[in-house]
Amino acid sequence: MKPSFSYPLLSVLLFVGLVVSAFALPVGYTFDKTCRGCNGIKTVACETCHGSGICWICDGTGKIPYMPPESSWCAACQGTGRCYTCGGAGSHSCEECGGRGILTHWMFTQAGSAIVFSIGSVLLFLIFFGLSYVVSAFYLGFNEWVYGVQDMGFWFNPSFLTWLFARHRKRWAKWQTSLNAIAAIHFGTIVLWLSSLNHITQESLVVGFLSSILVLSAFSFFFYKSWPERQVSNS
Repeated sequence: MKPSFSYPLLSVLLFVGLVVSAFALPVGYTFDKTCRGCNGIKTVACETCHGSGICWICDGTGKIPYMPPESSWCAACQGTGRCYTCGGAGSHSCEECGGRGILTHWMFTQAGSAIVFSIGSVLLFLIFFGLSYVVSAFYLGFNEWVYGVQDMGFWFNPSFLTWLFARHRKRWAKWQTSLNAIAAIHFGTIVLWLSSLNHITQESLVVGFLSSILVLSAFSFFFYKSWPERQVSNS
């Protein structure tokens, strides 16, 4: 029995819909926040002179008192007595905000987190499934004896999935779909969360996680139903 064409079509439409939504919907938003480095005043005290503007080596005199007269000129400030870091200003532009006094933050919207988490989970599922196929085919090449086994127990049997791959490819796809969907949801959520710590709220994280479960469940179901239902033999 061949799978209905509707299932692979639904898989493609679901994924394309996610990609289109990522461009059509607002994935994130920005907002301004007062810079904590300068408290919004755009400048910070010079770390070298601690805001005094005076050269700390010559204490603002331009000369080194304990040196002979002919070599008492302060080379650090070129004899000016001004701090060589800030030029005597006592402060410099805040590096954290670039002298703007505000920081612009980018955050995921709840819809954006749902879309991005769902796309990430689907892509990881496809990657994991593809790797599972390659690994199963690799192990089968070294264990062709499983073709002659009519039934193989599941519990604690390292050759069970290899046997399924050889004899019952549809059942193998069912197992791999379930295992890889679970792995993709959790691994994808952890990776996306760790890479977006400063750009996602707790609410958006929960929405993204739950949405990815629903979307990947539907996608993996369509994907499994698309798999051809046929027995595989070594002949």
